[in-house]
Amino acid sequence: VTGDFHISTQMVGADTSDFYPALEDVEAGKAITRGWSKTARRLHDDFEVSVAMVPGKRCLGGMLELLLHCHYVVAVDDARFGFPEVTLPVVPGMEGCHWPLRRAPEEDRRRVLQILLTGRPVKAEDAVGWLIDYAGPLDDALKTAWSVASSGGEGLTLRPLEEGPLGPFGEPEDLPEADSPAMDAARRAIVACAQAAGGVSLAESLAIQADLAAAFLAGPTCLKGAVGAEYTKTTKI
Repeated sequence: VTGDFHISTQMVGADTSDFYPALEDVEAGKAITRGWSKTARRLHDDFEVSVAMVPGKRCLGGMLELLLHCHYVVAVDDARFGFPEVTLPVVPGMEGCHWPLRRAPEEDRRRVLQILLTGRPVKAEDAVGWLIDYAGPLDDALKTAWSVASSGGEGLTLRPLEEGPLGPFGEPEDLPEADSPAMDAARRAIVACAQAAGGVSLAESLAIQADLAAAFLAGPTCLKGAVGAEYTKTTKI
């Protein structure tokens, strides 16, 4: 799974206009977040081996959430990964609040929370082992992705997916101060979503994560943020 190699410098999420129906209708939000997550889970559940290939400069937001559902994530070494949702603010709507935590070693879960709660990207080479599985020059990354896909997963160690409840975890100790009250509210919502969705089994987590993400979309903080402002400007005339 990858993007167009001709325009691969940036792989991002949905157009923010896709959120518009959810800003005033929580049920519309649930339809979006549940549908997106069910589609993403197919990359993990419906294939013997799935490999995400990130050939460009950055992979952010919804696209990162989607690709993290693959069994393996391969990237060029100068790619950057991040969750900018906290700055919009929205709660990641495709299981970003718990799926990466379920794939990360327990000692690295705070690193996942760090990028979720700051919106700051991490370099591919620094994300190997807890967010992605390989980083290298383009030619080597392509060879690795093809080799793993064609061999049935040989060549890289599969990071396990925790299907039971996760153990307790807290916010990173060195978390910088939020840039705004909206970002602070989004942080609290993301942590609450991670704790709730991560506190149950994988089978139970989809509905919990989707409902919490949808509730935030329909709340006042999101409506006053960047997505809400664009919605107001373009549709509330």
